Amino acid sequence: MEYRRPPVIKSYLLGICLAFGVSASTLAGPDESEIKAAFIYNFAKFVEWPAESFERADSPIDLCLSGHDSVEAELRQLEGREAQGRKLHVRTLAGGEDRSGCKILYLAGPDNPQQSALLQALGNDAVLTVADRRDFGRQGGIISLFVEGSRVQFAVNLAPAQSRGLKFSARLLQLARVPR
Repeated sequence: MEYRRPPVIKSYLLGICLAFGVSASTLAGPDESEIKAAFIYNFAKFVEWPAESFERADSPIDLCLSGHDSVEAELRQLEGREAQGRKLHVRTLAGGEDRSGCKILYLAGPDNPQQSALLQALGNDAVLTVADRRDFGRQGGIISLFVEGSRVQFAVNLAPAQSRGLKFSARLLQLARVPR
């Protein structure tokens, strides 16, 4: 009897889909937006923020959205889900809206006009920045989502993450591309 190990990517995609709650009928082909939203949900589960960045032990993880794209609708479905014993709260930043409390900031769209202003305004606040652009790390962002071939990939820029006090689990870093 020959034992065949299932392809790693299929197992990983299945894990993402199960964690995200994708039904069996969509398992055959979750779209790119669903996969990217699942990645962001898992980032909330595998990134550690400094304890002092939360007001209370039960404070939610605020997932803030800037801009509009197809991933935004999928991220809204994460409202109320749990990560690290905290509820996720999804909100949109409109214009100059207060970004205090944001723990994850998703910058939607390829040309988000607010991106550089938001990144600069964050300074060293403990905010995980994520964008759907391969070059986001070079622009000072922390996690870049991108498609290579037919697979969604992500890269982690550790320098701004460390300066903000964010820590990544070893499991997450094993799956990421980490520029040297």
